[in-house]
Amino acid sequence: MNYYEWSQDYLNSADEVARVINKLKKQYRHVSKSERKQLDAKLSEYRRCYRDCLQIAKLLRERHEGAA
Repeated sequence: MNYYEWSQDYLNSADEVARVINKLKKQYRHVSKSERKQLDAKLSEYRRCYRDCLQIAKLLRERHEGAA
C-alpha cells in the first residue's frame, strides 16, 4: 500500500465516522436532557476522531506528493 491509498483509507474512515455523527445528531432531538449529556460526550469523541482521520489523510497525501 502506498501513501495515496493509505490516505484514501483514512478519508473513507472519516466518511464512516461522519455518518455516525449524523445519526447521533438525529437522535439528539429525541432524547431527554439527561441523555443529551451522554450524546454530547459521544459526539465530542467522534468529532475528535473525524478530525484526526482528516489530518492523517492530509499528511499522508502530502507525503505521497513529496515522494512522487
